[in-house]
Amino acid sequence: MQTEFAGGRYSQARVPTPTLPSPDPNAAADATLERIATTAGALRATLTPLLHALAGMPPRPVRLTRGLGLDKSLASRLVQAVLSDSEAQFLHALPSPTGLRILLEHARPHAAPASVAALAGAIEQFDALLAALPGGRQSLDALLGAGSSSIRERREQMARQASFKAQSFLFGHYCETLTTALFITPSVRRGMLDHVEVHRRIGWQRVAPGATLPLLSVQARNTKTRSAQPVITNLDGHEGTAAPQDFMLADAGVPLPRIERLQEGGLSTFVLPGDSGPIPSRISTGLRVLRFGPLAVTASYVAVRSYMLHLPCRTLVRDLFIADGVWPDARPLIDFYLPGPSGTPAPDIEPGQPHLRRLNLTARIEQLPAGAAALDLAGVADQRAALELALARAGLSIDQFRGWRCRMAYPVPLVEMQLAVRFAGR
Repeated sequence: MQTEFAGGRYSQARVPTPTLPSPDPNAAADATLERIATTAGALRATLTPLLHALAGMPPRPVRLTRGLGLDKSLASRLVQAVLSDSEAQFLHALPSPTGLRILLEHARPHAAPASVAALAGAIEQFDALLAALPGGRQSLDALLGAGSSSIRERREQMARQASFKAQSFLFGHYCETLTTALFITPSVRRGMLDHVEVHRRIGWQRVAPGATLPLLSVQARNTKTRSAQPVITNLDGHEGTAAPQDFMLADAGVPLPRIERLQEGGLSTFVLPGDSGPIPSRISTGLRVLRFGPLAVTASYVAVRSYMLHLPCRTLVRDLFIADGVWPDARPLIDFYLPGPSGTPAPDIEPGQPHLRRLNLTARIEQLPAGAAALDLAGVADQRAALELALARAGLSIDQFRGWRCRMAYPVPLVEMQLAVRFAGR
């Protein structure tokens, strides 16, 4: 705008606004990546010879701790960075500018002034790079992780571990190991499938004294009405069971805890009350879902189970077993999603495809051996015995199944974990 005097009053004359070219987001991203590469090159070119002079070739952390008095953690990160295979790995392992300046202060009496000055200049360049990124070091690691699965998984592991510590405190309890085993088998009703599921909590601990611990939720149903809808029963398949003891499995030498039932509408939740005393070292539950889905499918995939983890744990193991003859071309997949709005039906989300609720969490699935060996779990000596007991109650044998396992450290609670299968050639 430009102000002019006209006819005894002021008026504003509009000045044409120059048209500026729209910024190219790809060009900005390329410039950032180029700056990261330049900074990494400068740091590596100055840090590597200095560490070789101070800690030998190859450098060893103990020489930095004994010779310079550096902290063990800082010394290890410096050596790990120098020995890394790529510039991305180098920057990811590199300590912060503050840590690098600590190295400089300790190195001045032992290194050539020119080497110290060169590294000091590269550290300033590193500091300026972090200041230019909106999220600082976190944004840098995210950019590095976009091109390196190992970096992304390491950062993810650190985030999950931090989440575990925080949520254990907020929830008031945690578990060392949580396992689930899902067995998909033909139903008594022709053309339908049942599934048998066994949950085990090993090393469950209260963080907050008196915390009530949720164990299992069961939806009530009118058993007088015969229906093809899914229904939860005990392992024997008896409809209408709703008592906690109907779903408990006796672990050898471990007494069953006192369980109470909380009723919320048609939902029964079994809990360990806050005054229930010491928690047993192992708690196992088993259930059967009748007619959870059809045997014959025409779609390219089926979402067989969605889990919402309500228990912080150090290790999560989810096993999937499919009966021989059921979906012979099935390949299991796992995805993670943010929960949808409360009260809304769950959407049909195709596994492995982009979705606004999908989380970028890593999970690997391994094929299990045939037979009873598939039930073994490292670190849980009685896992096979507990699952064989559950299968016997359900009238099944592990010899009838083929299986897969997903094992995760520090899974994120309150996130939907979808277990699906995709069919070959569809």
